[in-house]
Amino acid sequence: MKKLASAMGIPEDLSEKAALLELTGQNALRVENYLGIIEYSDSRLLLQCKNCRLEICGQHLFIESYAREELQLRGRIEQIHYF
Repeated sequence: MKKLASAMGIPEDLSEKAALLELTGQNALRVENYLGIIEYSDSRLLLQCKNCRLEICGQHLFIESYAREELQLRGRIEQIHYF
């Protein structure tokens, strides 16, 4: 399936439901294709994605909005880790 999607020019975020991040400066982050929130505080957000976990660390973090597969985070974003 992955080879077929690649041959057809379908981006990985669509074919594999990979996490897609859009960082605007140091104060706004949009995450698409996450599965769930594991941990949330004003200094750390831990998300479960299909193939990894995503950790966002910073100060004064707050979830501005979230839906089934998209989340908008605001605050001072200092670090983003995949594991």
